[in-house]
Amino acid sequence: MSRQRLIDRLATRRLVLRPLQRADADAIETLCVRDFEVLRWMTSLPWPPEDGATEGFIAAVADQDPVSGEAAFAVTLGGIVIGLVSITAPGDLAEHPDCPTLGYWIGRPFQGFGYAGEAAAAALDWAFAAHGCQAVAARAFADNAASRKVLARLGFRETGRTMRRSRALQHEVENVVLRLERGERQQTEAAQ
Repeated sequence: MSRQRLIDRLATRRLVLRPLQRADADAIETLCVRDFEVLRWMTSLPWPPEDGATEGFIAAVADQDPVSGEAAFAVTLGGIVIGLVSITAPGDLAEHPDCPTLGYWIGRPFQGFGYAGEAAAAALDWAFAAHGCQAVAARAFADNAASRKVLARLGFRETGRTMRRSRALQHEVENVVLRLERGERQQTEAAQ
């Protein structure tokens, strides 16, 4: 397979999801990397933030094949970055090695308006088409009720629990592992 760059733009009723750009670094820093209340729900980012990490992340995902690596989309509202949604190639979660993995965050000023579910639904449709997979996996901290609610509304079902180290919290955190079957996604989409 030849290496591809992510070029897809996904439009929803209110949002546009597009490939990350270098110019997104400031928004990502402000809304996530330097906001502990958002960052605390992720395992891979440290607290305090590391200088240059955001720019390095954007450069790394821009250079990856979105199907064999990570497809990271800036979630925009009226052209303004409000969050990020990504699909990581199968193999990210040991519990579901055959499934791509959904991840997302929305900046605090934009939470509570349904943007996370709307963006995640668009990314899921992209994932099923791009990967030709039968299921997509996700995980969320066991005590992250808001994220687990978003995933449940999308049709994800819990399949187990695992412990993962949180760099921001500097300890192991219980994570709920979830899976969404293609048929469940189609049923959920039809009901909306």
